[in-house]
Amino acid sequence: MDLKAVEHLLPETLRHIAGLIGYSDTLKLIEVFGGTTFVFTKTTDTERFKQLLHVIGEHNSITLQAHFCGTEIYIPNASAAMREWRNQRFISEYNALLKGGLSGVKAVIKLCPKFGFSDRHAWDLLSRHKQSAILTAKQPNLF
Repeated sequence: MDLKAVEHLLPETLRHIAGLIGYSDTLKLIEVFGGTTFVFTKTTDTERFKQLLHVIGEHNSITLQAHFCGTEIYIPNASAAMREWRNQRFISEYNALLKGGLSGVKAVIKLCPKFGFSDRHAWDLLSRHKQSAILTAKQPNLF
């Protein structure tokens, strides 16, 4: 599962960047530079560009530099998209552990530290996901 799964929640700037460098490297960009303004100068001999090289590699750094040269771009932290993406990965991994024979309780105990939230949050998330699935299954086809 990649960031494209929550593309509809990404700010336009990040969707544009993902179109240039892909979702995998856009995620890296968010993780390191999210919530900051990035200045793309006309030269690549800056400390900030070297940081960019380290995060997303030479090819994608040059791609962004060429596209945004001479401008300042605010890199959103995309908190809503990142939270939804994390939740979707949690549910996916939870279901995989259940299919592998682990109990729901043990799956939650195993996954909560990995995803950085409490077991109460996990159970709430699973409950909301289950309710959403039930509502989707019950909704009649309008066409």
